[in-house]
Amino acid sequence: MIRLFASDLDGTLLARSHRFDALVVTAIQKIVSEGAYFTIATGRDSNMSDLGEVQNIVYKICMNGSLILSPEGKVLRKSVIDKEVLKEMLEVLDDMDLEFITPDKTYTRQSEDDFFAKMKAMPVREGEDVDVSKMFMERMAGRMVFGATDEMILESDVCKINSHLQPGRSYNRLYKFLEKYSDMLVNAPCDRDLIEITAKGVNKGNAVSWLGKYLNVSEDETAVYGDGGNDLKMLSRFDHSYAPSTALDDAKYAANYQIGPYYEYSVTRHMLETIRKEKGSL
Repeated sequence: MIRLFASDLDGTLLARSHRFDALVVTAIQKIVSEGAYFTIATGRDSNMSDLGEVQNIVYKICMNGSLILSPEGKVLRKSVIDKEVLKEMLEVLDDMDLEFITPDKTYTRQSEDDFFAKMKAMPVREGEDVDVSKMFMERMAGRMVFGATDEMILESDVCKINSHLQPGRSYNRLYKFLEKYSDMLVNAPCDRDLIEITAKGVNKGNAVSWLGKYLNVSEDETAVYGDGGNDLKMLSRFDHSYAPSTALDDAKYAANYQIGPYYEYSVTRHMLETIRKEKGSL
C-alpha cells in the first residue's frame, strides 16, 4: 500500500502552465484525505514553490533535497555547503554568474540589470503554454540579493548553487573545481542547460527516504515520480518509481515504470488511480 507520494514539479506533476491548477490541487487533497502523505521533490527553492490551496497539507523537499519542510513550514532537515569550499569557489570562479541559494534568499554577484537581461534572453521552450523564465523571474524578484559581496554569501547558509549555462562559454574551470571537491560537492542538474550544486550526499532519493522514516513510512510504501537529471537517484532507489513518457531518456531508464506524457496530467491520474485501487482492495 502506498502511503507516501513524492513528485517532481516541472515536467512531471505540473502541466504546461507550471502551476498548481485545479486538477492537481484536487488530486493532492484527495490523496491526503485518504490518509496518505504527499511531498513535492523539486530543485526549486521553497519560495519558488507556490502550492496554492495545498500549501498547508503537503511536505516540501526543495533544492534537490537540501531542505525538507513540514506542511507548516518548519525546517525538518537542512544541508549546507561547506564554508571553506564555498570560500575557495568564490575566489576561483570569481567571474562566473552563480546564484547562491539559502532557505530565505538567493545571492548573486551579478547586477540586477545583467541578471534579468540574461533571463529574458533565454528562449521559450517548445510546447510551453507560458514563458517559464518570466514566471520564475517574477517569483524570484522579492528574494534576490544583487551585487552580493563574498562576505554576505559566506555569512549565509548556502544550500544550493545554480548557474544557467551560456552557449559558447567554457566551463572547464568549474568542472575541474567540482572534480577537486567530488568528495564534498555534487552537480545534479535537471537538464543540460543548468548547473545545480549541492553538498555531497544530497539528492532527492535520500531526502524522500529520510522523510519516509520521519513519517514511519517504508520505501516499499513510497511512490516517486520524476523526469530530469536531478530525479535519477530518486527514481533508481524506489521500487515504485515512475517517469512520464516525455522525461529525459536517463530518467526513463532509471525509473521502473513509464507512464504517459506530463502535459496530459499522467502523474496526477496515476496517483489517483493508485489510491482508488488500493482503497478498493481493502
